[in-house]
Amino acid sequence: HESKINDFEIEVNIPYININNDVIEGFNNQIKETFEKKAKSILNSKNSNVIYTVDYSAYVSNNILSLVVRSTLKEGTNPQRDIIQTYNYDLSNQKEYTIDDMLQLKGITKKEANQTIKEEIKKAQEKSEELQKLGYSTYARDYTNDMYSINNVTEYFLGEDNALYIIYAYGNENNTNEMDIVVM
Repeated sequence: HESKINDFEIEVNIPYININNDVIEGFNNQIKETFEKKAKSILNSKNSNVIYTVDYSAYVSNNILSLVVRSTLKEGTNPQRDIIQTYNYDLSNQKEYTIDDMLQLKGITKKEANQTIKEEIKKAQEKSEELQKLGYSTYARDYTNDMYSINNVTEYFLGEDNALYIIYAYGNENNTNEMDIVVM
């Protein structure tokens, strides 16, 4: 018995953090909600022309566990969508590690962080405007937008060499695989 499996491609590695407490349980549920649910809906809908992958990386430094989950989704003729979610956990104090905690750890003020973000996004915006002039369709950024304020950062992690990565994955909300990554 052969099923029409070649209509869609799914390669899904969904992480599960094996620590027993409420914060981690919240993380695990969120991961399930976002990534597992989508895989199930693709399998159930028998939608053809779907390519879906989920991958993750984990880092531990300064007793902070950072988990980065990334998925790519290509449905029919839609542009590929990249979705990134990050989870940060303080292993010593058994609590979520916030962006404020990260800045404090790195000795970066909010003002400095905002300045760095603004400069990086402005560069990306100028590059994308250049490409648009050449007739390419790109994701339009506005570096003055409030979403770029450090207080509104949602995706961030502590990676190798203790670098703080702030990620703007526009695919989290839109059909795009464009993203900006600011490293501090």
